[in-house]
Amino acid sequence: MKRKVRPKFEQGLTLALGGGGARGFAHVGVLEVLHKHDVPVTTIVGTSAGAVAGAGYALGNHPRTMRKRVMEFAESPLANHPKLRALVAQEQEISWRSLGDRLARFLSQGQLVKSLLMEASVMGEGYFKDVVDFFLPKARIEYMSIRFIAAATDMLSGKPVALAQGDLRTAVLASSSVPGIAPPVVLGERYLADGGVACLVPVELALEHEGARVLAVGVDRSIEAGAPPNQALDAYLRAGDIMLARMGDIMLAQAHLALRPAVGHIHWLDFTRAEEIMDLGAEVAEEAIPRIQELCRRPTWRDRMRCWLNGGPDLGAV
Repeated sequence: MKRKVRPKFEQGLTLALGGGGARGFAHVGVLEVLHKHDVPVTTIVGTSAGAVAGAGYALGNHPRTMRKRVMEFAESPLANHPKLRALVAQEQEISWRSLGDRLARFLSQGQLVKSLLMEASVMGEGYFKDVVDFFLPKARIEYMSIRFIAAATDMLSGKPVALAQGDLRTAVLASSSVPGIAPPVVLGERYLADGGVACLVPVELALEHEGARVLAVGVDRSIEAGAPPNQALDAYLRAGDIMLARMGDIMLAQAHLALRPAVGHIHWLDFTRAEEIMDLGAEVAEEAIPRIQELCRRPTWRDRMRCWLNGGPDLGAV
């Protein structure tokens, strides 16, 4: 179903949709609200789960159809894979215990440990491909209804990569291949993995388009902890979580407007909470609609000067 861009807005938005696994279903809720209010979208840059949702909308899918597909996925064998359930249980059920307790539980999950220690990835090469194929048809990025870019990470150079042409499924798979959980995607001489490694929320790539008005959506995890780490490995992993969260904060601050649905408490592999996650995305977007509509207004020279003085991103016209 083709969307109409009504003339009540003077310019469209560039969306920067962040990664977060199952929490990325919140993007569907955000897109529902943007669609309902006829907010024009000219470009979508997505990382990982944000690439999956963004690609669906850029193809011309109605958000209502996207929501239905998400609910079908939540009940599918892909969303309820035994290894995924083991990973969720290992973190949620005993996160409060000591490292020794956690290792004991971990070792009891033999198949999972075998994958971690002896194989290239936990889920193997085919799992994430099946997930991407579930949500997206075969298509070329160049021919999509809305300009689309999938953000991936070059595992050799460490730099973010903007995939703006070629096979859609391959680009989204590269953007979604979580290191250790899925193997990297090889494109030419590049080894590409989840865009969240280098750009958790791809605002930097979105701002590369001159005059872009960027609406960013972050769905990263909450890092609040109830107690300090007790073991060295706990402290090391905790530090990594904090660094990733800080990186997300910095990236969101570069956008003209940033939304953070209240999904940080949900595990990134808990696909069973899909409907709740989408509703939380819709809720935060609905609250922000006045600001989103204002962002679509073409800026005056006073707006641009005020933004420049405040150190914000450029508000140049598209």
